[in-house]
Amino acid sequence: MKKIAGLLIILLLLTGCAGDLKDGVAWLKEGNYEKAADAFEKDIKKGRNLDEAYRGLGIAYFEMEDYKAAVEAFELAIQHETEETSVFCSFLAASYFEIGDCEKALDAYERGLACDDLTEELEQEIQFNLIAVYEKMANWDAAKKQMDEYVKKYPEDSRVEKEAEFLETR
Repeated sequence: MKKIAGLLIILLLLTGCAGDLKDGVAWLKEGNYEKAADAFEKDIKKGRNLDEAYRGLGIAYFEMEDYKAAVEAFELAIQHETEETSVFCSFLAASYFEIGDCEKALDAYERGLACDDLTEELEQEIQFNLIAVYEKMANWDAAKKQMDEYVKKYPEDSRVEKEAEFLETR
């Protein structure tokens, strides 16, 4: 997810944000997530750039491993009509996964796969993450099917060997 964080930070920078939002993005880029969250909160309190501020706040919480707060921020970003990019959907899905809401994680990953901006690299990551979601749901048939599809599409990825071994015991 660190690579995805970098992509979203770049997207935030390209939007021409100003003030606290710009500071928040800079803090995200530097890896100072607490200061980033504070900067995004300032914009939120001022009622400015709410879609981007909540999106940035969600990333900051995600990076601080406060996944429940990340989900709340991402959902508020959606309510404020943030653009649902493949990167955004992947962050949202990973946050749902971490708090144990696998149904919403699946939905968010599927939305991410449907986005026009989906890169091959992110598609591969999402497809791999879907295996883990199905495993967490104890949906072994769906996990095996997802893994088989993944192996066909990405035979060079050695990460799937561990998942294959695990699924063989199910």
